[in-house]
Amino acid sequence: MKLLEILQGLHPQFDYEKSEDFFADGLIDSFDLTRLIAALEEEFAISIGGEELSAENFKNLAALQALLSRHGIKQDS
Repeated sequence: MKLLEILQGLHPQFDYEKSEDFFADGLIDSFDLTRLIAALEEEFAISIGGEELSAENFKNLAALQALLSRHGIKQDS
């Protein structure tokens, strides 16, 4: 799954698949979020708008998959 590869590119030592809340678990901070958004936009040729920049959209894998789905990108679980 490309999404998981992108996340592991931020911090390969973290298990993003088990986390229900990347922020609460300390897997992503504000700097990482900026890098994640840039990587998603580049990889999937999308533009993530300001109205989408909420912690809920980046909270865990399911939330990220839903965000990508709204942009027409399908990811395997």
